[in-house]
Amino acid sequence: LNVSRSLERDRFLANTLTTRGKRAIHPSSEGIKCAEDSAEQHKKSHRIFFVTAVALLFCSMISTSSLLFLFVTVVLLPTTGAFVTPRHASSKTQRYYHALQAHSEKEFDLNVAIVGAGPSGLLLAHKLLQSNIPVANIDVFESRSDPRDIKKQQGSRAYALGLGIRGRSAIRTVDEELWAAVKKRGFECERFRLHFTQKLNVKLRDREEGVEPSVLIYQTDLCSGLLDELEIRSSESSKCTVKVHYDTFIKQVDLANAILETNEHKKGSYDLIVGCDGANSIVRGALEKYSPPNTFQFTQRRLLPGCFKVCRLTSMPPLLDQNSVALILPESKALGVTAFVEPTVSGGCCILFAGKLSDNSQLDAPDASKSEEGEEQAGINLNSLLFPDPNLSDRDIHSDAGLTKEMILAQFPLLEGTPGMEDAVQQLLNQRTSVADSVKCNIYNSPSSITPTALCGDAAHATGGVSGQGCNSALIDAAVLVDCLIENYQPRTNVENIVGTKKAMLHQSLQSYSNKQVPEGLALYDLSFGNDGKTLPIFRNIRAMLSNVIDTIFGGRFAIGKKPLQTLLASSLDSFTDIRRDRQKYFVEEFPTDEEFDRQLRSVYDA
Repeated sequence: LNVSRSLERDRFLANTLTTRGKRAIHPSSEGIKCAEDSAEQHKKSHRIFFVTAVALLFCSMISTSSLLFLFVTVVLLPTTGAFVTPRHASSKTQRYYHALQAHSEKEFDLNVAIVGAGPSGLLLAHKLLQSNIPVANIDVFESRSDPRDIKKQQGSRAYALGLGIRGRSAIRTVDEELWAAVKKRGFECERFRLHFTQKLNVKLRDREEGVEPSVLIYQTDLCSGLLDELEIRSSESSKCTVKVHYDTFIKQVDLANAILETNEHKKGSYDLIVGCDGANSIVRGALEKYSPPNTFQFTQRRLLPGCFKVCRLTSMPPLLDQNSVALILPESKALGVTAFVEPTVSGGCCILFAGKLSDNSQLDAPDASKSEEGEEQAGINLNSLLFPDPNLSDRDIHSDAGLTKEMILAQFPLLEGTPGMEDAVQQLLNQRTSVADSVKCNIYNSPSSITPTALCGDAAHATGGVSGQGCNSALIDAAVLVDCLIENYQPRTNVENIVGTKKAMLHQSLQSYSNKQVPEGLALYDLSFGNDGKTLPIFRNIRAMLSNVIDTIFGGRFAIGKKPLQTLLASSLDSFTDIRRDRQKYFVEEFPTDEEFDRQLRSVYDA
């Protein structure tokens, strides 16, 4: 009976090794020879086992059977290699077994391309590097220069981002050390004041006990902190290579062949492509091009006539609270220009001027002796000086630094006495007028017929900075995407179609990501733009207006009203979908339920 069981065991192990040898795609020559030696040993073993079994049956009738069994099992069988297992095999067979196992695991390693080295792209690289997902290579492509190159960054448009609890939590999913490296480059601030006039202002938000404040940080500083840590950690990793390619323009994304064409050469093929490349995403454009009809769809629009410019100063305006964000309304309310002042690290600040796109930039230069009223009558005002049409050539744009500074201080007297105002004005005049975009996508991933591709941040859902949650939500996207990969990309051994299995697991991961983040993106869009041109019935509209006033004044204090929307978005981890549903009274259309979202997304996947 023991010999019979051993024979069955030998047949199973022999078949297993032979089968594994056939499935190997690129075994080494030594591995092939080991497999042939092992197979020959197994054939010999089968013959000896057959003879042994017959002999034992015959000898079982005589008293010497025990001696014969001992001779066969102890002396004869080990020399034939009959019990060939990974643990008991010869050294050559063991090497071949481990080579096959390592080869099979390596076939599941991922080659990942991330387009965009902004905060979400760099955090995504961190998360992939830290995870147990088998990633062999990460290429990050960025058209801009290295954010740590100060000379190349001079004159670039950059404003301070507010990293609230959502952004902090996303970064901390890597570890606390990464957040500490980012935090030290920013300025902690939770105060927010609205200035109606030079003397009249309202405190909209203040520091709360036990609540960690937001961190105001320039995007270049945020990216520099993430990049420094990424270089250190990737150099210590033996499993994954990370390369960030700056000054590299993506000319084309070929999702049929998983290849990226840059301004230098073609790169690929990639197992996974992630677009973190902003509102004008080239990856999103490729998704639309390569996706089958009625699958991936998106809408993008310019938020005209709204526009903005930013300047950076080394000191805060002395007439403002040095530790508070300030929204300043102009003296001439009809002008439509506002100044948003944010304190930054080392006592500096940045000022974002928002206004309306002007078409009065081609007027003749005004006479400096004219009064302010005369200038406005002639069509020259602060709005027309700051925000010329970005499509005009430099020679068609009138700029007067002295007049611009004079008008800024006339409309915003709280900026009087600010050191470096001359340089700030020059920064404004040297910039092109920036116009924000909004983006909505029905899914954030590719259909299963093309290369596994995903979108994060503004590439998937842009609100033009209206909600102040653009960077925070983009960081959350990166964290959730990697969580979905960890949950769904789990390679198994003994898989025949490795390429197909990899692709299927990646698509399943990306579908899971879309299922989680599409509702969040659409909810944030609603919270940013309200009814987007639609009007509530008159009584509901009055009720909504009163609720907003009460929330702004009391903010939930004394059990009156609720926290204002901006405070709720910045200081809570409540999902955007929950906040949107809780504020249904402000909206014309009902927000879809979870079940309705599931049906909508499933219909796209099945198309």
